[in-house]
Amino acid sequence: MNQKTNFNRAERAVDEWLATKNGRTRSEYTRDISRYVTYCVDRSVDPLKARPDTAAGWLASLEADYHLSSATRLRALRVVSGFYSYAIRWDYAKKNPFWDVSKPKPANQTALGMSMDESQSLVREAFWTSERLHALVVTLLLLGVRVSELLNADIEDIQSEGGQRVLRILPKGRDEKVLVPLPDMAFAAIMAYVGDRTSGPIFITRTGRRLSRTGAYDTIVRLGVRAGIQRLFPHLIRATTTGLLLALGVKLERVQEVMRHKDPKTTIGYDRQLQHLRNSPVFILEKALNAQFAMAA
Repeated sequence: MNQKTNFNRAERAVDEWLATKNGRTRSEYTRDISRYVTYCVDRSVDPLKARPDTAAGWLASLEADYHLSSATRLRALRVVSGFYSYAIRWDYAKKNPFWDVSKPKPANQTALGMSMDESQSLVREAFWTSERLHALVVTLLLLGVRVSELLNADIEDIQSEGGQRVLRILPKGRDEKVLVPLPDMAFAAIMAYVGDRTSGPIFITRTGRRLSRTGAYDTIVRLGVRAGIQRLFPHLIRATTTGLLLALGVKLERVQEVMRHKDPKTTIGYDRQLQHLRNSPVFILEKALNAQFAMAA
């Protein structure tokens, strides 16, 4: 069997496996398996015959090229490993190359996101890059929504309720859209971007198709590099919203409501991490050292 046929067989296996998934799960699985297959094909490796070194190399590329956190890399590993379980069960593959690969260990520390200064730098860089990127970043930062929730919204979802501009989004795990407030800064950025368009997806590609989560992710990663912000990704912007609200003194329950954290422990985790950093004993040591330097001067 030649190389091209092997790739076609792998493509057929992937398509069959994805056909067993629905909705957002299918979209997320498609992103992960597509990255993996592309990695294999670029190295002339048949995904159905990949060995552990290829699997380990792909996991390393998720950190090096996409700046994914250990938790996100672990989730991607589980997704692709799930594909191999299907492929083995239906005689497409004989072994799962991820069986012998070390799993990424999720960090225990909560990602606090960017500072206010870093957020301003990011918005400024997005403004000078493109209207689409500016609208995307400003809306993600101010609303604290997930990137998939924003990308799935249409222009028709921008409405007014009781004199307040709102955006209708479909939250994760919900069947019906909900209303979230749309601040003037975000509204103005979106309107500048959509221009004369009156319907369809808010965020689109150059060909007019709805911007994908992968497309938005890659664009934001590149923006972070230009803005001098290391390891920027969409969820870090959401974490930034949480961190900045808490830093501004907004009550925990209000932040939980805005961020739609089902478990209050999620919001509390951000708050505790902030307090831990601010009240660290290192500042006591710094104060003592400064006092000694002042006495010796």
